Amino acid sequence: MATAEPTLENSIHQSGRPPRAESTLSRDDRTDGAASRKKRAATPHPVPDEVRRRFVQVGRKYFFPDGARAFTDRGQRLTTPSENTEVIRSLVSIAHARGWNEITVTGTERFRKEAWFEARLAGLDVRGFKPSDVEHQRLVRALARRDQRPDTPETAASPKERAARGRSVPEGSEPSSPVTESPEKLARGGLIVGRLIDHGAATYRHQAREPMSYFVRLETERGERTVWGVDFERAFKESLTKPQIGDEVGLRAVRQDPVTVKARRRDADGQEVADQDLDTHHNRWIIEKHAFFQARAAAAEIVRDPTIDPREAVRQHPELASAYLHLRGAEEVAARRIRDPEDQRKFVSLVRNTIADSVERGEPLQPVRLRNSRELATKAPQPRTPDRDPSPTR
Repeated sequence: MATAEPTLENSIHQSGRPPRAESTLSRDDRTDGAASRKKRAATPHPVPDEVRRRFVQVGRKYFFPDGARAFTDRGQRLTTPSENTEVIRSLVSIAHARGWNEITVTGTERFRKEAWFEARLAGLDVRGFKPSDVEHQRLVRALARRDQRPDTPETAASPKERAARGRSVPEGSEPSSPVTESPEKLARGGLIVGRLIDHGAATYRHQAREPMSYFVRLETERGERTVWGVDFERAFKESLTKPQIGDEVGLRAVRQDPVTVKARRRDADGQEVADQDLDTHHNRWIIEKHAFFQARAAAAEIVRDPTIDPREAVRQHPELASAYLHLRGAEEVAARRIRDPEDQRKFVSLVRNTIADSVERGEPLQPVRLRNSRELATKAPQPRTPDRDPSPTR
């Protein structure tokens, strides 16, 4: 993950020059070759139709529909201020359409890494980026998934043919294509599991004019998945297992906090005209190594089982001490305030399942303040006489 500001604009250009063999040709052949080169020079550099439809062209520059610059076509060099994945994929498509079998990439670490990945998927050789073992594994898995898919009009095409078409497919429809997801599209409480590829602060969806957010990119069984959320920065700092790049991790949105943010309002021409208050929410995230969630799921089953002695459970799983303290508090409340023993049992059972669900999700429970935190292991709750009902019995 790059942390320094780029010193060069992100760019892709053809590596080297094609060999010159005119000395071995006849005069007529050299004349024909010169005419052919002159004809090619007069022909505009090809750009796939999918790329033209995706962006707005003004001269050599291509823009997003909101007016932000996507990239500049300088003929022999394609430059961009963006690290947007769609922009990078489009540049690789252009490179293939122009017959660049080998490209050189320059710019930020993230741009060069993504350009290397997309170019290698398209069958192009790349200079300017040295991939790590994690990047090689990511590429191998993506190629393997692509080869395992059944032949269809879309998937039967070669990587270069898909690159030439711009790989314009609906978001998430192709398992090997990166899927960018906002928190609003994710199932609440669902666990997202995958190998951690990258994470860091960036403008939302890597769009130049969007506000700052935080992304997490995973390699899942269904392909790459990018999840956005401003709370991820805190989640990484407070993570108990401290996941690193290459680790198998799990993400879970545990709750939503309401917030009011400033939203940009634009006119019909895409120009910013005013800011307006927008009521929305921020997701509260948990990110840990996958083994953490597996261990918590097993611990939750212990909490759900009322036949397991609390002292033995806490001895084997010290992290459950807080959960059993909460459960003991619920038992005391039921003994004091609920007369019917059956209703007491139902109330405690409901609290037990709620606590177990929180344990399974990985949520930390607020500590219960007792005079001695070891009371749970040494003292069982004492039965109490129900308080007198202040109202007469009817």
